[in-house]
Amino acid sequence: FLPGYTMLRSYLAAVRELPKPPRLFLIFTAVNVFSWQCIAGPAMVLFARDLNMPPAWVGLLLSFLPISMLLVVFTVPLVEWLGPRKLLLWTWLARNVLSLSVFLVPWAISRWGEAGGWQVLLFATLAFSLIRAVGVGAWYPWLHEIVPRPLLGSYLSIEAAMSQVIIIALALAMALILGLGQGLSRFFLLYAAGIGAGFWSVQLIRKIPGGERVVATDFGVSGRRPSLRQALADQEYRRFFVLAMLGTGSVMWLNAASVMYLRDMLFYSEARIMLLLAAGGIGVACTVRFWGRAADRFGSVPAMIQLLGAHALLAFCWWGLLPGGRMTGLLAVVVIVFTTIFNGAFTMVSASGMLRRVRNEGRVAYTSLWILGVSTANGLPPILAGLLIDYWGMAGFRLCFLIAGGVGLAAAGFMFTLPPEEGKPPLHELRHLIQPSQPLRSLARVFWITVGFGEKKGGG
Repeated sequence: FLPGYTMLRSYLAAVRELPKPPRLFLIFTAVNVFSWQCIAGPAMVLFARDLNMPPAWVGLLLSFLPISMLLVVFTVPLVEWLGPRKLLLWTWLARNVLSLSVFLVPWAISRWGEAGGWQVLLFATLAFSLIRAVGVGAWYPWLHEIVPRPLLGSYLSIEAAMSQVIIIALALAMALILGLGQGLSRFFLLYAAGIGAGFWSVQLIRKIPGGERVVATDFGVSGRRPSLRQALADQEYRRFFVLAMLGTGSVMWLNAASVMYLRDMLFYSEARIMLLLAAGGIGVACTVRFWGRAADRFGSVPAMIQLLGAHALLAFCWWGLLPGGRMTGLLAVVVIVFTTIFNGAFTMVSASGMLRRVRNEGRVAYTSLWILGVSTANGLPPILAGLLIDYWGMAGFRLCFLIAGGVGLAAAGFMFTLPPEEGKPPLHELRHLIQPSQPLRSLARVFWITVGFGEKKGGG
């Protein structure tokens, strides 16, 4: 228990270094993570498949949340006109009210059959997604306002670790709940908890300082386009943005296929899947601070290259998880845990790199452009993956894993063209990390950082 106790003390010390506003935002984030996992987490996929929803429909369901975020391009004036606090308050309230419609699924099934239940679930998820998309553009500007720039890496590492602790606890609880029986009431209990937490988060918004309206702009197209053009005209930011989105897309290709593969090809129960995801969450919580530290020391881009290289190799490893294989059970634990670790670390490191490149005078436009890109990168793969899996079955799954690995390697390779961040070592020192001829050595070096020995250059 000593390593865990030491890690806890380290995180608590980092939290105490934060001013009060970021600490309050952490509490708000914690409640939102709980709500999100109950409403739109892995259990949603299991719920959809329990309703016998076809894989192509499940892919569409998964795409609603990210694709709807494309609306953020139209909400830039709203953030500036209303301020982050007021916009988040009203949209977070509305999204929870609309998500209550999920409880109509049994009625729809009794009236129109399984297809009626599918449509109600699609409507509830789409309504939740659209309203959330209107308000989420206020998230990063508010965070950028209240977190001091030197503490961004520390804050995001704490947030990632805290989120994983919540996800772990929830995954274990969900495994217990979903293992109790076969009825739909198991899933409705999770939705009730998530929506209840969502209403609580609305109350927490009122307690966070800042977030007031600071720029008065015309609520029209003329007030929107110049800001976004300014962000796109920033060459350094644009190059980082494009390659980060390519990496995000590769991660999503794997995420979109993995849960369905465990359920439909390996025939894992819902409880077993949630336990595996919990194990991955434990890995993220224990290791994400090491990747945050590596990014602070060597820059976000080197860390992203390392993580994408490891992600790509693990994506190919999913081909080895064969139905009925003697080693599949053991390999599944290793592959899922490290896949979750590297995916979580990449998300954290890329967001940190983005915030370090945001200029104060255009933070709404910069962060909105980022959300727009993340939405596209996270939204298209589930749709395409669902179609591939629906038509080709096992071959479709394997193609998804191949695309995830190939795109990840391509993104990592192109990132070598990015200039190093100020005061960071040149990127050519890390070229050996993604050499195709030395994949095991590459993974070993990434593993070295993951377990906390990346402070020396040789290890990072």
